[in-house]
Amino acid sequence: MNTLWIKLIMMPFVIGGVTLASKKWGNLVGGMIASLPWIAGPIMLFFTIEQGVDFAVSSIKGVMIGLIGVLAFTFAYIYSAIQFKWYISLLLAYLAFLTTTLLLNTVQSYMGLNVWFIISVILSLIGIKIFPKLKMQGSLNQSLKYDIYLRMIIITFFVALITYLAKILGPTWSGILTPFPIITAILASFTHYTQGAYGTSIILRGMLTGFIGFASFLYLQAILLPIYSIPVSFVIGFLVNILLNLLMRYLVKRTEILK
Repeated sequence: MNTLWIKLIMMPFVIGGVTLASKKWGNLVGGMIASLPWIAGPIMLFFTIEQGVDFAVSSIKGVMIGLIGVLAFTFAYIYSAIQFKWYISLLLAYLAFLTTTLLLNTVQSYMGLNVWFIISVILSLIGIKIFPKLKMQGSLNQSLKYDIYLRMIIITFFVALITYLAKILGPTWSGILTPFPIITAILASFTHYTQGAYGTSIILRGMLTGFIGFASFLYLQAILLPIYSIPVSFVIGFLVNILLNLLMRYLVKRTEILK
């Protein structure tokens, strides 16, 4: 089945919808919406269709490692954004992601999927607790012409590239790159440029709140895909992801981690 046209048509709508949601409901809600599996979900879908269920399931342990790398990316970006411009922050954040995933990949064979899932959940909870709370410093509201179209092009290119290279990369590295922080990078850098470090911290905090639901969606695919059809597996995972996002948002508000 040739899925290229599906990728080219679907992905621009995904990033366009997330961007419009951020503009309509604010960075915090936009970040939480962005943390849903808009990118990893389609990549996992294309892995399953093009490479088979076994390949997709085998890649999920790598996805958990990649998710821990995204946590490193998030913290590196926000601490860099306090001092540097968006392009330096982005470079340092990607270095944090690559360093983290390369180091974890050296020990990935020593632990099973369940352990990596638990580690990713624990680190996500710690991340929510210690994420820096920035204060607004003045008013920065620059505009960037055609930003939504630039986001659409970048996202579509990335998804098409990763799924195309899946056979070459194999399931582990395909999995690690599935949560590659492309949507995180786009939202962080565009927000950083237009709204400054404070606006960036809000959207990254929202994404961080959704990481547990995101990890759970992918973990469930390892359990469900060998048993159920693709639509059933993805719908169940997506619903669980949404419910966990809402629960985490509620708990975070209750404990006053988020203001």
